[in-house]
Amino acid sequence: MKKRKGMQTEEKGNPKERLMKAAVDLIYRQGFDATTVNHLIEASETHKASFYRHFQNKGEVGELYLQIQGSSFVQGWKILMAKAESPEQFVRIWVSMLRRQVRRQAYFGCPIARFMTSSEKTPQSPEIAKAILESWYHLFADFFLSFEPKEKQSSRDVQEFCLNKARQFIKIFQGNSQLYVITQNADYFEEMEGELLSILQAK
Repeated sequence: MKKRKGMQTEEKGNPKERLMKAAVDLIYRQGFDATTVNHLIEASETHKASFYRHFQNKGEVGELYLQIQGSSFVQGWKILMAKAESPEQFVRIWVSMLRRQVRRQAYFGCPIARFMTSSEKTPQSPEIAKAILESWYHLFADFFLSFEPKEKQSSRDVQEFCLNKARQFIKIFQGNSQLYVITQNADYFEEMEGELLSILQAK
């Protein structure tokens, strides 16, 4: 028996999940300002009533988008960290992954930085973005700390050293990522790799 369109749509997941899946794709590719509520409704195959049942406005979608992308980066980095036997190997794996995304024309820069350039971001967005950055800093700091001798891991000086190194990592990533977006020159990822490895060599 042929299924009705409504039944097919229902099987694809609940409307909020479909809306956010569409949001993650559209907002990252074309930007938050260029993505309208109607775009999200059409791409997610939902109805306007469903959208406003879950969100008061596009701004709420944007805030959730930020949180999803921030968490996605954390989970992705954790997977790469688990594969790496050293911070240096992690850098090489990470940069190799970024280069593959560029070759597939699937890399449009850091989604958090990209979103924060939007003129339509909500007043709450900077605080959300700040919290995301803090979570990234601490993820990298804990990763670096895990390679320190166990007897030094409880040292505040060592912990602060690892946190500072983590902040430098994110700054280098953001800088080279933005320069790639501006120029479309993938050589910036080679520079990024060299800069990150230099940070790791510093004592």
